[in-house]
Amino acid sequence: MIRRIPAPVAAFAAALALSLACAGAAWAYHTNFTGAYCNYAAPDYTNYFTRDGSMTVALRARWEGYQWGGGCWNDDDVDQSPGDPVERSDTRGEGPDCSGFTFKVWREDLDTSNQGAWQWGMLRNVHGPYSAASFLGGAGAPNDTYPKSALIRMDALASTDHVGMIYARNADGSDQIIEAKGEAYGVNIWTRTYRGSSAFGGVRRVGWDA
Repeated sequence: MIRRIPAPVAAFAAALALSLACAGAAWAYHTNFTGAYCNYAAPDYTNYFTRDGSMTVALRARWEGYQWGGGCWNDDDVDQSPGDPVERSDTRGEGPDCSGFTFKVWREDLDTSNQGAWQWGMLRNVHGPYSAASFLGGAGAPNDTYPKSALIRMDALASTDHVGMIYARNADGSDQIIEAKGEAYGVNIWTRTYRGSSAFGGVRRVGWDA
């Protein structure tokens, strides 16, 4: 004799199975890098900061991962969270996004009215208050719009949805840009023609000592 499962019980069991399956799929990509390795330690104030020093900070993120809304990475030249869904801030992967990377490299303050400089640790999970569009508009006391023709190393080029910092100027007028480009790319240096694009504007962090 085949015993039938009452319809309400069968429906509940099916729904539970589907829920667990979906939960498993949703969490399969979660490496929880930020939960396992990142911290919320206070930054160190610095009254002297240079373009060379910030370039060193930027280069330590090279070859690391990209995380939408992120701001925490190590220095092992490997993306610890590859293949995360794009434009999801809850995936807790390794790496910064473009605006979080710029904020941290430029040693900016969480208070947008403060031009002061802070040294944020690599594993300090901080994004900062600015989006790419904020940088483009020169929002915040530390940031200023600047003529693209006059930009130099560690100035930035920003559009409404991306910002990258100048590593070096190429002879042909293009630039080597250090940037957090996207989930499929991570953080690296690429040759870009942002300076020649009408979508991008120049941005300078104010207050460099050298």
